[in-house]
Amino acid sequence: MKNLYEHIATVAKAEPKKVALIGTDEKGNSVEEITYAELLEKIQAAAAELKELGLERGDRIALAFRNSPVLLIWSWAAWASGIVTVPMDTKRDTPELYEYKINLNKAKVLILERGIQAVKLPGVRIKVHTEFDSRQGKALPYPVGWEGGLGHQALVLFTSGTTGHPKGAMLSLENLIVNAEGIREWLRITGDDTFLVNLPLHHINSTTFCLSVLLAGGTIAIPPNYSNSHFWHQMGKTGATISSVVQSIVFDQLHRKAEFEALKDKIKLNRIQIGSAPVVAQSVQEFKKQFGIPLYQGYGQTETALRVTGVPMDIPDPLYAQLVDENSIGTPMAWADLQITDDEGKILGEGGEGELVVKGPAVMEGYLGREPAFRDGYFLTGDIGYYKTIDGRKYFYLKGRKREIIIKGGVNISPVAVENSLKRISPDIEQVHVVAVPDERYGEEAGAVISWKEGIDEDRAKRQLKTALLLGSPYISAYETPKYITSLPVAELPMTSTGKVQRSVLKTQLPYEKFESIYGLLKTTDYRFTVLHRYSRWQQASLDLHNQCWAPLRMDKGEYDKFITRPLTILAANPDESLAGQIAVVRTNLSEAEILKKTYSELVAESFDRTGNTLVCVSICSADYSPKTIPDVTKHPSADDVRAYVEAGTDPVMKFHQKPKGGLSEGAKLIDVIENGRPEDRSSLGYNMLLKYPEPSDNVAITPGAPISNQLIEIVLLIARDLGIKNVYAYSRPGGLAAYLSRA
Repeated sequence: MKNLYEHIATVAKAEPKKVALIGTDEKGNSVEEITYAELLEKIQAAAAELKELGLERGDRIALAFRNSPVLLIWSWAAWASGIVTVPMDTKRDTPELYEYKINLNKAKVLILERGIQAVKLPGVRIKVHTEFDSRQGKALPYPVGWEGGLGHQALVLFTSGTTGHPKGAMLSLENLIVNAEGIREWLRITGDDTFLVNLPLHHINSTTFCLSVLLAGGTIAIPPNYSNSHFWHQMGKTGATISSVVQSIVFDQLHRKAEFEALKDKIKLNRIQIGSAPVVAQSVQEFKKQFGIPLYQGYGQTETALRVTGVPMDIPDPLYAQLVDENSIGTPMAWADLQITDDEGKILGEGGEGELVVKGPAVMEGYLGREPAFRDGYFLTGDIGYYKTIDGRKYFYLKGRKREIIIKGGVNISPVAVENSLKRISPDIEQVHVVAVPDERYGEEAGAVISWKEGIDEDRAKRQLKTALLLGSPYISAYETPKYITSLPVAELPMTSTGKVQRSVLKTQLPYEKFESIYGLLKTTDYRFTVLHRYSRWQQASLDLHNQCWAPLRMDKGEYDKFITRPLTILAANPDESLAGQIAVVRTNLSEAEILKKTYSELVAESFDRTGNTLVCVSICSADYSPKTIPDVTKHPSADDVRAYVEAGTDPVMKFHQKPKGGLSEGAKLIDVIENGRPEDRSSLGYNMLLKYPEPSDNVAITPGAPISNQLIEIVLLIARDLGIKNVYAYSRPGGLAAYLSRA
């Protein structure tokens, strides 16, 4: 392309009757169709009006329009004649922001859509748009000098402000066209495509995508706004083949399968670009599975005129699935020199984590006010990432914004990675956004702000997530596991006009006090159930209680510190914060037969499995337990003798486990006794017994007023129910064995 006007004129001459722009209502019904011939006339008329307003090359105008063909016509007419546009956000810009943006740009004219409140500023002329003067072949009343090239400044777009005023990125027409051409090639956009605009036209995404379609000679369909309930109607009625969305739209449409099914015979949509906000891999996978339409993730910024990278279309399906699963942002566009650098600007190699920096003909000239944005000719994106080579091509991955990265004890944690993991762990999460929460030990910890799906039991969903994280998940490391969570409805999330959640705003809105620890599982009228961890204020009390219940099998502090890192220890605290009891649980994938072959030490130390389908209670203590003197027994009983003793129902521990709990109709049943399970345990003469509880039902619950030992087993059954674990065992001791034999 030599210049914008010549391109539009060429397409208009070649295909005058082809539809260039479609204006629709919210349901997708066409209310206006503009052919390429008509588009050329309207651009000529708009440019003449700009000339009539006294505007010259290099002047700036502010445009305040909702999504409509008119905004594109004014923009393209201005750019083609050398005038710079400054779009306003009609939904979110306050009068103060109007004044700031217009005055900073020294804009001479504000052109408004009818119905939008005018902001009167000294020296700024206001024009309310009516209709473009139809020339029908007549000469223009004011001669227009069309730009012969692309190097002139065309657009000033303001980046989303989080604190203070946003920054204005100055983009030339060449920046826009270079990026648009890259997108056209990437997504194989042709003249046969119809692009449906979902995002605001004052944003770089829709701005550049519309140029991509214009370059290809395709059709652009423009509803007045994105509609959750009419998304598929808009696609079907306009015949759209391609669109660009953000993560929040994907969230919405995963709940709109009925609308899709009703219209799928009319839907021609065959690919969607997703970006402009962090993408959740699981949602992309669900969308592809549910609707059969692939989403291609792209990465970029306003300052780069949109896309810098994109997941290629020319890759085999297994690689596409891998890249989606890994949440790759793809390979660089042909124009982009993209590198990863450290804080000093040194370029890092494969796998090295650092800031993404980019240079090339699509990168902006700079910010209004000339705030620093470059180093060694590279634009500093502020995003942290890395790359790895697959089949000879560099594929890039994001870790998060530099200012949003959580630095836990000097180690960087990616909010995006944690969010993706949490979505995979809990199907009840609608959206999740991870922010830094102050932490005394590490400086910062990960805090998850969760928007739950409608209709779910939030208490149960929180408990399920917490226990999944505490018992271990294959999707997230212990170090990355968020230690704090809070809930916030989607409607209360601070978002930009494109649906991007502003984490920095979210962080300031939610102080530490708004978060709850993942260690707190449940609060009843009797007790507060919480999980013991190394820095818990109950650590010493827990050790004391353990030694009280298991004397003489006592541990010192060092031994206990190691012990509590293996099983999950659940504490029951009284209202006065003293401990009423505790239970330790191991998650494992061992079979019943394999558990019977394990000693207590082996089970506790070696059998943890974060994917395990079995919970084994290995220790239970009650504060009201009084240790008794253990008699000396000279004759060691056989396994058959111990089995007969246990089955007789006289052992107090066996009797405790046999009693029904949690609303279940039965208690635990003996599987078998284990000889030398714990040789040092004199009260049971080294024997253990393996008991199995009934599969937890949906109505399992904690029984108010029940003994604390019962409630501790019930909390384990409740956790198993929440996690979908059917096998719950107790690896216990026949604690009255030595006393029984002594009496006998």
